[in-house]
Amino acid sequence: MSNPKQSILDDFSSVFDAVDEALSEWQGEGCLQFPTLMGSIAVKRNWNESQVREYDSVVRIYVRRHPEWHVTRGAHGGIMRASEKQAKEKIKSEKERAKAEVKAALEAKLAANNSNISSGTDNTNIAS
Repeated sequence: MSNPKQSILDDFSSVFDAVDEALSEWQGEGCLQFPTLMGSIAVKRNWNESQVREYDSVVRIYVRRHPEWHVTRGAHGGIMRASEKQAKEKIKSEKERAKAEVKAALEAKLAANNSNISSGTDNTNIAS
């Protein structure tokens, strides 16, 4: 009598290997959609629709917890390389830092201009 836990884990292990292979073959930019990933795995493993539905949640959990991949949500969401996500986050933080620096410089310039105006110089034109 074989160990049922081990046979299930062996089955999942082969699925995880297929997921790793499919993801490593993907060379696209942006996000890979889960249905596209599942379709490519189904073709390689000769799965029917029932098997695709059965393993879908297992594949999603594996990809979400994998350190090399990042899963995004939304209209353009899907699976992306974690390195791409980190690069996007770095660019975003650099833009925010640059905006903050520009804002601080403008506020300092405005403060300097306001101090010149309040120093007693009257620039108003009084009609006589």
